[in-house]
Amino acid sequence: MSLKITRRDLAAVLGSAASASAVVHAQQAPASQPEELNAMAKDQIRKDTEALAKVDLPMSTEPAFQFKA
Repeated sequence: MSLKITRRDLAAVLGSAASASAVVHAQQAPASQPEELNAMAKDQIRKDTEALAKVDLPMSTEPAFQFKA
């Protein structure tokens, strides 16, 4: 007895299994509060800004450009 399965059928089966797995994992993950996410994002931006401010960029490194309307 031979079972024929097409690539499309296999992709549909694997795709539905992967999406079902993702839903299960998403339900198990603890949801962070928006306030916590906002505070973490602001803290990361502050750290990145401080790191960029420490880098000295000579004027010759910056590319020349023109704004045209």
